[in-house]
Amino acid sequence: MKTGQGVQEFPSEATSFKKPLACRVSGVSLDKRFNDLVVEHHRAVSAYARALCADRHLAEDAVQETFLRAWRYLDTHRSSGSFEGWLLTICRRCVIDLVRLDKRQVCPVDLPVSSELPDASADVLDLIGELPLAQREVLVLCGWLGYEYQDAAVLLGVPVGTVRSRLHRARVALGEIINAVDQMDQAESAWA
Repeated sequence: MKTGQGVQEFPSEATSFKKPLACRVSGVSLDKRFNDLVVEHHRAVSAYARALCADRHLAEDAVQETFLRAWRYLDTHRSSGSFEGWLLTICRRCVIDLVRLDKRQVCPVDLPVSSELPDASADVLDLIGELPLAQREVLVLCGWLGYEYQDAAVLLGVPVGTVRSRLHRARVALGEIINAVDQMDQAESAWA
């Protein structure tokens, strides 16, 4: 439904959507509860999207699309599964869709970056971004977000052994990348 300023609102509780128990809490509006779920899971979905694609703007688009799809298809979530796992599955599909459809016009001028100090987690994600996609996914799921191997395997649709081997390779490769960056920093400081 549209408001006067052209901003789209989420459907009200009066709509006939069958929402999971997580959003059907008595005394709490559906919009408020869904907002709480977004706040609770935004960090995990953002980190996962950022790990999947090198383009920050594409990752941000994927996060937004993830929560829009989650809202739209909230009635399809099975209460037996992890809500965050369901969101990450949606996020993975959003990234794939956006990469396939990335025929967007690119601005010829780079947008200014915030003047805030860089976040350490952004630096880590930049380093993780140098890993192959399969290793990035597993490293973020298990190493960053704390998923068990079995849960990551289900989310990615691969055997547990594959998750373990990808995670091992990712950790070794990330260690090599960090060592290379440290050596470059030491060499630069020696020249200064």
